[in-house]
Amino acid sequence: MKTFTDERGIIEDLKVGKDWSVTYISFKKGAVRGNHYHKETTQVDTILSGSFLCKTDRGSQEVFKNQIVSHLPNEHHAYLALEDSEMVSMCFGKRIGENYEEDTFRLTEKEKLL
Repeated sequence: MKTFTDERGIIEDLKVGKDWSVTYISFKKGAVRGNHYHKETTQVDTILSGSFLCKTDRGSQEVFKNQIVSHLPNEHHAYLALEDSEMVSMCFGKRIGENYEEDTFRLTEKEKLL
């Protein structure tokens, strides 16, 4: 299992299957994550605590504890933590575990949502 830590918080794979994964993600207030998309993966995020501004190429919304947000393949998405926050991200498709980078396409500076 893979764990990544930086000034924004922690990303830790909890369980990785053949074509799915469950990942814990923490955010410090003001942290931005995402600003990317996946070509072959559906991402379903459950907010565990805190609140976020979730921005996609379809619009933006504030999301709170117990809400679920889904991102279909090719949907640009990004999160801004409005307070210290946590989520669980479930991915179905190619972007899982050690294959994270194979289906993560970062947005250019000009394309970034947040």
